[in-house]
Amino acid sequence: MDGLILLLFQLVLGLASGLVMSLVGASAVMVIVPGLNIVLNYRIHTAIGISLFVDVLASLAVGYAYWKHGNVDLSQGLWIALGSVVGAQIGAGTTVVLPDWFLAVSYGIWMLTAGAMIWKKGLDRASIADRFYKYIQFESPVKRAAMTLILGVIIGFNCGVFGAGGGILIMLVLMFVLDYPIHKAIGTSTVIMAVTAASATAGYLVRGNVDILAGIVVSAGTIFGGLQGVRFANIASEETMSKVVGGIFMALGVVMTALRFI
Repeated sequence: MDGLILLLFQLVLGLASGLVMSLVGASAVMVIVPGLNIVLNYRIHTAIGISLFVDVLASLAVGYAYWKHGNVDLSQGLWIALGSVVGAQIGAGTTVVLPDWFLAVSYGIWMLTAGAMIWKKGLDRASIADRFYKYIQFESPVKRAAMTLILGVIIGFNCGVFGAGGGILIMLVLMFVLDYPIHKAIGTSTVIMAVTAASATAGYLVRGNVDILAGIVVSAGTIFGGLQGVRFANIASEETMSKVVGGIFMALGVVMTALRFI
């Protein structure tokens, strides 16, 4: 592929991933890995490594924009961050046992289902929390911290193995377990995602699975797209964000599932 065309494609790929990241706190892996692997024929491990590298830079930039609007609160999210760092290191050194297609399809279906529920019922945190607490009771701050720490390890492990920074999962934990408002949940999850991705990137880098140059180019597009998305996210109403979050969840779920059969 011509060098200029390659550069333009990487920039556009980054732009798309930045918009997705800033609007729903999703990992850049959702857009970058399929693009690099399917279109540019990067090895899947290298594509994941590049995606994680981009996650670090882009998440920091987008998270800073949310922080300026007062939508980052690490007071309770710190336990998730700590667990995710540990989990990411474990995951980066673990051989994937389940087939890639099975995990991708399962995750895609989960995203599609979650998106449909959010689109239909909105993001009424009070009613969602009431349903959630029927199954899990947090009788003390210690138990809540322990649960978020465990969830952080699981999310970090997923990041280390599959390259997903865990932004969506972190956002859901912040919203439904810690009762964060959606704007603050997205901003905080983006910052935590940067920490998680940095831990996993280190694991891929020492194994030679990170293309730094490609990562820088894609990061430039991702940061620009992310900052543009934040402008919309911080002025949108809760109802609008519910539709945006639900719609993007469903779209990503369909794409992730469909790619396994192409």
